[in-house]
Amino acid sequence: MPQPIDMKRYAQLKAAGDLPSPRGVALAIIRLTQAPDVSLAELGRVIKGDPAFVGRLIKAANGLIAENRRAIVSVQEALMVLGLPAVRTLALGFSLLSTYRKGTCQGFDYPRFWSSALLMAISMQALTQRVRVVAPDEAFSLGLLARVGELSLATLYPEAFSRLLAELKRDPALQQVVLEDQAFAMNHRELGAAMLADWGVPDALVQPVRFHEQPELAGYAEDSREAGIVQCLVLARAVAQLCLAPDSEHVRLMAPMLRLAGRLGLGRGEFVSLCERVGRDWAEWGKLLQIRTEDAPRFAEVGSAAVDAVGEAPKVAAEAAGPQPMRALVVAGAREDRELLRGELEAAGIVPFTAAGADAALEAALDVQPQLLVADWSEEGERVVRGLRDMRLGRGVYVICMLGSDDEARLLAASGAGVDDFLVRPLRRAALTVRLRACVRTLVLQQELEHEREELRNFAAELSISNRRLQEAALTDPLTGLPNRRRAIEAMEAEWATATRHGRAFSVMIVDLDGFKTINDTHGHDVGDMALRQAAATLRGALRAQDLICRTGGDEFLVLCPDTDLKAAMLVAERLRVAVQASPVETGGPQIFLTASVGVAMRVPAMGSVDALIKCADDSVYRAKQRGRNCIAALQLQSGAG
Repeated sequence: MPQPIDMKRYAQLKAAGDLPSPRGVALAIIRLTQAPDVSLAELGRVIKGDPAFVGRLIKAANGLIAENRRAIVSVQEALMVLGLPAVRTLALGFSLLSTYRKGTCQGFDYPRFWSSALLMAISMQALTQRVRVVAPDEAFSLGLLARVGELSLATLYPEAFSRLLAELKRDPALQQVVLEDQAFAMNHRELGAAMLADWGVPDALVQPVRFHEQPELAGYAEDSREAGIVQCLVLARAVAQLCLAPDSEHVRLMAPMLRLAGRLGLGRGEFVSLCERVGRDWAEWGKLLQIRTEDAPRFAEVGSAAVDAVGEAPKVAAEAAGPQPMRALVVAGAREDRELLRGELEAAGIVPFTAAGADAALEAALDVQPQLLVADWSEEGERVVRGLRDMRLGRGVYVICMLGSDDEARLLAASGAGVDDFLVRPLRRAALTVRLRACVRTLVLQQELEHEREELRNFAAELSISNRRLQEAALTDPLTGLPNRRRAIEAMEAEWATATRHGRAFSVMIVDLDGFKTINDTHGHDVGDMALRQAAATLRGALRAQDLICRTGGDEFLVLCPDTDLKAAMLVAERLRVAVQASPVETGGPQIFLTASVGVAMRVPAMGSVDALIKCADDSVYRAKQRGRNCIAALQLQSGAG
């Protein structure tokens, strides 16, 4: 596993001011959103100081709402939909785009970089609206900043990085991170991860970004949230690559994308539809951000062509096309042996390739990737066999060696080197036919076994996705998309244990919508459901990054506030109350104005369980209702009334 960047050196780069960083209004937004008591009104005033960012923010918020809902047109609404964490990272990403649209690194394609970053952002948002591993608003920012490490190296070392990119272009087989480590004693993956962490991106999101180029290094469990984020990032990057690739490459690139989309639970039709939406949004975002875009691929046609190549079920093209001819590499000195072997191999349906000498044979093996090797047992032949067995691709190759006699010592030596079968000279056609038939049977069985293993792996992946979705469904309120009461209790018990163990503050609040029964009775349950969904989005958007909101039933929501004392919790509660009051429900007719009563409680030693904390918050809600509703209250054990 790669080692994290040297943080002492990172601190030096940061202190020198050489790293890409947010500026102007974006910096003010980031600093403001880090404050525990920031108000949406104050944040809105700062944002309005940058008209360009206003447009981008509203565009991002509209990307999250249902197509049949009224479009968001104000900063206040956008803030409520997105939430503070998303606003912070969006400000960061858009600031970097504006500041580092061009640069001095000659070999770095800045327009293509930002076009690809935008595609990844849009793709991540679209994917996570279907694969709920991370909030779509956070996913957009994650995609936009996923490759910030490359931009940083181009900024820090323009000449050296340009030479490195030129070297990669000359020899694509080279690994970029290896060259970067050699040149700079760090690579773009580790640098990018350090920057994201420094900007306040949660570690649960930073690490998937760090590993998404080589997910096998992460070691995540297949059914984990982090593995899901990595898979979405991989697929989002693949979508970006396809959109920017020549038309001739589209089908080839789409085939593995269908496989990965299938593992994420997306059928071909659903994934093609998602890609088409990405293409449309790419063009719109490109105009807004003044980023170069191209005509989006015709995804429906590309998807159909890829299915013709790989089959409806995601699998590699070679599988879809049916069994491929086996390949044999022949390393024989005598001409008559080569001719006999070539004839018999072709008769058995095996494609023969020849090579002279050990070095040439090993080089040919890399290109041909044979399933069968037939070689003279000599010093050169032994080098070929041992060299092949040392290579990963050569471990499954069936090896037949030709001997001048059946000398027992030579047979044992050959077997010890990794030979599977033997032929004794002079070669006899019948003996050769028998050996090749045995070889083919063995190789076919190996292929069938590998195919079954692949099917089992695919089944396990699909099963884990299904299990994860069932688990998410069991813990999610279907109307609002918020965690439900079961999830709330689990999270509360976990936070209670943490707060108790470490002596940390822990507050909760119950938010009760005032007079909600009247809405249902007057306007019907459809309007009531609409109001609940909007209230949920409003409350979520007004919370801090560490807070968790759950719908516990009817018109009641439970909010968990870790590391928060009663004073800070009261500030958060007031922000929630104001946000609800400022967000009328649009019904197509008269607006419906909502208010909320909020009861706040903080954990104290006198409370013996989470039930006591919930009861205290519930009693506080009752007090708020008694005071006339649309207010906040706190009844605290050993603390009197709030």
